[in-house]
Amino acid sequence: MEEFNSMNLRALSELLKLSQTTVSRALNGFPEVSEETRARVKAAAELHGYRPSAAARRLAIGQSGTLGVVFPRERNMLGDLIFTEFLGCCVEQASDMGYDITLAMARGTQTEEAVYRRAVRSARVDAMILSSPLIEDPRLSLLRSLNMPFILHGRTRAAEHYATLDIDNRGAFFQATRLLCDLGHTSIALINGDPSHNYAVDRENGYRAALKAAGLTPPLSNIAGGMMVESHGETEAGRMLALALPERPTAFLCSSIAQALGVKRAVESKGLKIGSDISLIAHDDRLADIRAETFDPPLTATQSSIGAAGKRVVELAVAMLREPSTPLPSEVWPVDLVVRQSTGPAPK
Repeated sequence: MEEFNSMNLRALSELLKLSQTTVSRALNGFPEVSEETRARVKAAAELHGYRPSAAARRLAIGQSGTLGVVFPRERNMLGDLIFTEFLGCCVEQASDMGYDITLAMARGTQTEEAVYRRAVRSARVDAMILSSPLIEDPRLSLLRSLNMPFILHGRTRAAEHYATLDIDNRGAFFQATRLLCDLGHTSIALINGDPSHNYAVDRENGYRAALKAAGLTPPLSNIAGGMMVESHGETEAGRMLALALPERPTAFLCSSIAQALGVKRAVESKGLKIGSDISLIAHDDRLADIRAETFDPPLTATQSSIGAAGKRVVELAVAMLREPSTPLPSEVWPVDLVVRQSTGPAPK
């Protein structure tokens, strides 16, 4: 244990003629320690300037001081700029709060379930951070059955209440699509993320709702789901721009800035210009290396910081561990729509 003003837990315990466990539990408010003993321990700690370290507090309540993140075996998420921004801010916030982040990946024949079970058996983590939730995500019921606390970055269709932090994906893409409709666009393409993930479903639902409100129905050829990478945006935009009117889009809505970079490349390869011939909107996670305002022309975007979400997820997870009797947190952040020069009236 750490020393504070030359007084550590062992010395305080010897002074009081109590076990280190009793002293630690008294200082951390455990109910099995009598009020008289708690008062005596606290008075001695105050007199001798002892303050329990974060490590000592965690030891007293049986915690490791570590939050866990498990990677799906089918994809290495460290190659995803959005996830690495999220993870980096999780690590930063955890460090500021005296916690660590541990990473694990299911590899070979190993399943994610086996990784979670091993983490619980070994008591290596106090809570799990779950990212990129599926529409029906089996991790929730698994972790509940293992009595492992968790918080979800995103939402699922699960009926049971769970700890979560999400953004209003449906509302964001409703706003963006409605802007394009108000500008006179009637053929609007959606280049989305993986349709097995809940955020992608929410975004498509918002897109469809705005089109329906404008009396429009998108053809299937104008909707594409897949990886949040530049090549996906370029391939799908190239395919759509080769369609005949009226299916050929005059506007694109992308789930990531990386996809928007690919769309821009495809548009320019056809001799067209963003902002006049083709309007373009993307979701901007406020990544450090790719900014919507640095596009040429500057990119209209739905905007929410993935880094801020990473920090907040850790704050909520630690709060759950420190106050397990409080209701599970549930936050849904509104998303800003920032209009710039990449959107304009539909061409005549």
